[in-house]
Amino acid sequence: MLIWTSSAFSQPIQFRGYVKELGSLAISNDLRTLKYDNILHNRIESTWDASDTFELKVDVRNRLLSGFTVRNTPFFSEFLDDDPSFLDMSWTPIESDDHLLHSTIDRAQLSYFNGPFEATLGRQRINWGQTFVWSPNDLFNAYAYLDFDYEERPGTDAFSAQYAWGFASSMNIGYRFGDSFDESVFAVMYRDNFKEYDIQILAGSYFDQLMIGTGWSGYIKDAGFKGEISYFHPKSSSEKVDRVFTATAGFDYMLPNAVYLTGELLYNGGFDRSGNALAQISQPPTANNLFISKTGYYLNGSFAVSPLTSVSLSTLGSFDESIIIFIPQLSYSISEKIGRAHV
Repeated sequence: MLIWTSSAFSQPIQFRGYVKELGSLAISNDLRTLKYDNILHNRIESTWDASDTFELKVDVRNRLLSGFTVRNTPFFSEFLDDDPSFLDMSWTPIESDDHLLHSTIDRAQLSYFNGPFEATLGRQRINWGQTFVWSPNDLFNAYAYLDFDYEERPGTDAFSAQYAWGFASSMNIGYRFGDSFDESVFAVMYRDNFKEYDIQILAGSYFDQLMIGTGWSGYIKDAGFKGEISYFHPKSSSEKVDRVFTATAGFDYMLPNAVYLTGELLYNGGFDRSGNALAQISQPPTANNLFISKTGYYLNGSFAVSPLTSVSLSTLGSFDESIIIFIPQLSYSISEKIGRAHV
């Protein structure tokens, strides 16, 4: 991580950035085909506090991809360039048979702050989810848990506003831009605290469906307990859109030996078999179809070996499909900060 500031304006602009590499190896079921892919990932984040009430953020994501997928996937650059947001801020400046450089602006937002009120316009992340892996309440930019290369999560072109009158009490609205109302998302959410539980209730228009939902986060004795429920109803009886009920519930608990356990269950009422499951599993889902099966489960155990080293093992699968994914992880930090510079 590298951080520096520029004082060319009356208020300084802060830049942050990093470079990382992600390699992946896959072997076919018959053990005859070896597939190696590599991603060199660079991110540049900028923040300008124009005044006490206005803030501008612009983040750019650059990825140099190479390997089996680039060489053997027709129209791969067109697939990456398909920006799902209202504005097209994605491009491929370099493309060859073996390499592909893809760039996108995934944050470009102007925010206004005034006491308990705040509003944001532009490409942003509107996170209304309470759960960890699957979030039926995350209407604006649901993310794929198995996209390991995208910790910041995708954003969307939208307007959002919040008025908060307490630590856990607020009214929120969001509007994701589209060419028409049925190609956009609009929702209102009320949040409050009730008997040591954070509760949220939301309703709105989700593309060609109406939706209503709720979410919660609290404790059962010493275990954390959270969940979300959403119901999607077609706006017109003539439309070929199904009614969809989606729900998830999760827990987390710290054992006396400092092993941290988390788990989550999913009922995915909008499951659609027509898509390519392998392609969908690492792509952002929709709020009414969150997984490649009708049910899902997630279990994780993690342990901090030292302040800079941690290990974990996760399992993700389904009760109704032959899906099971093991995710072992070893994390080691050389130091908390690699470097710092000022310009």
